[in-house]
Amino acid sequence: MIRSVVFCVLFVAVFGANLKSYPKPRLDGRIAGGYEIDIEDAPHQVSLQWPDHVCGGSILSETFVLTAAHCTYGVDVEDLTLRVGSSYHASEGQVVKVKRSILHPEYERITINYDFSLLELEEPLQFSDVCQPIALPEQDQDVEEGALLLVSGWGLTYNPKNREESNDKLRAVIVPKVNDEYCNAAYSQWSGITEAMICAGYEEGGKDACLGDSGGPLVQNETLMGVVSWGFGCAQAGYPGVYARVASVRDWVKQETNL
Repeated sequence: MIRSVVFCVLFVAVFGANLKSYPKPRLDGRIAGGYEIDIEDAPHQVSLQWPDHVCGGSILSETFVLTAAHCTYGVDVEDLTLRVGSSYHASEGQVVKVKRSILHPEYERITINYDFSLLELEEPLQFSDVCQPIALPEQDQDVEEGALLLVSGWGLTYNPKNREESNDKLRAVIVPKVNDEYCNAAYSQWSGITEAMICAGYEEGGKDACLGDSGGPLVQNETLMGVVSWGFGCAQAGYPGVYARVASVRDWVKQETNL
């Protein structure tokens, strides 16, 4: 699942213009430029575990969670659990079992298009200050260029000024929505982005989310606008993070969950 920066650079060097037929780069393991938050600040956030933390996710209702398809593809649902209601991925809160995983029917492993997976829980969640559903956007609702969004997760951290930074506790970073044309051009050698994707980040890099944060929420005004999906490296200048665009599948979510 992991595609390191070095691996991606080698692919570019070896395959050049033919790279469009090869897998897109995956997130490589760090949330950069972020800060610690408490679960009360993001009570919709969950840790997807197999058996330890592998991805994030967002609570949609008492019985459904949304994560990334690449987090659950090929995994036996009996091996999946979720930790909810905790600021820590390895302790506290409640661990619940997953009953069913529903991949989006148009999910594409190579292009990472429609990177969505709905998880149905074996037992309903009990809502509280640390466990709450997040609102969903309308079908095809837009996010304005430059709008600030919050992404959170327990992905491995990277801060050159503080190498002792820990990912034990939930972290977050604020990133602006990036122009679709700019993002499409940035990733043109990987066939660009699709209407089921949204990009966020800084042109100069420095703040981003990566593997371990995959499947987690990208939020604007307490509404789930994106799911952490893919990108080149981590917080690399000129390469914003790419998120699965929730507004592109709102009707599908309703069809599968009745939400």
